[in-house]
Amino acid sequence: MNSFSCAVVLSFAAVGPSLAAAPGASGIYLTVADYSEGHLTDEGDCGSGGHKLELHDVLNKSYIHVTHDSAKRRYEKKKLFGFRACDGKDYRFVSNQEYRILEARALYLYAHETHVTVGKSRHVVVEHSFSAGRDGNVVPLTLENLKRAFPGNRTFHDGLDQMFGAGRDLMQYDDFHKMFKVNQLLIFTQVP
Repeated sequence: MNSFSCAVVLSFAAVGPSLAAAPGASGIYLTVADYSEGHLTDEGDCGSGGHKLELHDVLNKSYIHVTHDSAKRRYEKKKLFGFRACDGKDYRFVSNQEYRILEARALYLYAHETHVTVGKSRHVVVEHSFSAGRDGNVVPLTLENLKRAFPGNRTFHDGLDQMFGAGRDLMQYDDFHKMFKVNQLLIFTQVP
């Protein structure tokens, strides 16, 4: 996927509680249930001087600071589900790293940005991951990992091979149904 198409996918693919969020509000999700319900702790207006999230992602610290109503609180990343940024995008913490939640359905789909330096130029590399359900382990988005996550769903396995075999992009988006095709396939093939 080229960088242009990746940016397009990231800009319209958010699905889940963030759609109901107040614009310009940020805060933290203490638990996966808080995320599912759209409940933010220390929620505040990003435009106010009294509210700020400090992620410390450049320094790779294991904690964040939230300044809210003139009080500064420290939270361990490993004890949080995630946070909502000022741009309305939701993230999940995985091993002290931020994973943007692109879609929250049967599969939770994530994007994680890493900065790579090659020679004198610096590039942003977007890696895609998934979890089976809202609190499953986050693993790289590959055909093999998808099959391992649903070992008994042979219809899903066959559909994956048909739709995404031969190196096709697993991050294909269905504009009509407003969801990623891999999620659409899983929902269609799940046995009740």
